[in-house]
Amino acid sequence: MTAQRKLTNAPIKEAIIAFDVTLKEEVDVEKLNGEYAAFSEQYPKKEALLRVRSGFRIEEQKAVPTQLDSNQVGYKYTSADGKYIAQFRLDGFTLSRMEPYTVWEDLRSEAARLWEIYNKVANVGLVTRVAARYINLMRVPMDDLKDFGDYLVCPPEVPEALPQGVSSFLTRIVFSEPVSGAQCILTQALEGPNVDNRMVPIVLDIDVFIQHQFPVNEGQYWQELDKLRDFKNRVFFQSITKKAESLFQ
Repeated sequence: MTAQRKLTNAPIKEAIIAFDVTLKEEVDVEKLNGEYAAFSEQYPKKEALLRVRSGFRIEEQKAVPTQLDSNQVGYKYTSADGKYIAQFRLDGFTLSRMEPYTVWEDLRSEAARLWEIYNKVANVGLVTRVAARYINLMRVPMDDLKDFGDYLVCPPEVPEALPQGVSSFLTRIVFSEPVSGAQCILTQALEGPNVDNRMVPIVLDIDVFIQHQFPVNEGQYWQELDKLRDFKNRVFFQSITKKAESLFQ
């Protein structure tokens, strides 16, 4: 594992740990809420998670969106301070940490605590996908932004013969780590400058994951999660320049 570099003010807007699962047997969605009392004080806000199937119908030669049906697939729980959001679903478990981010150990520890509760009510058979996703929002001073290449190792490029003023961009690449087989979806985007505070928000979204059938009782998926975190860090630091890194020291 590579040495971890620390940033005092990491630009993390949301950090996510997620496990996709298959269950040992069919579970009623209400059972997923069966142990809510064990963490309701820390997570007082509870909402049903719905999966909506939609479509279109033609009215007066126009396509009109319509909802075909919806069904409940789990529950979403939000902590009292709004910093943690957990999902207990029939197909998986997710924990999000909203900004301000603290440290990986805090997120992992809270995920492990809630995972034990989820596993108890869902009766998980296999973990089929392990993921760590970090959505970074780099706020760059507008007056200092001359070229996106000053901050991004692989910035968007406009053909030289065309006007060079970029007001928005979106790039997405998917690549694999050859040794572990882990994959990364790397997305870079410009949301549009905030004229009032003279900042340009650049999104660096890093979603790393591995798909495999991990028996739930062996716990190997936690080891894989730690490796994914290391992979995510390498992607982050190899995607930004030293000038960008200096903004978060």
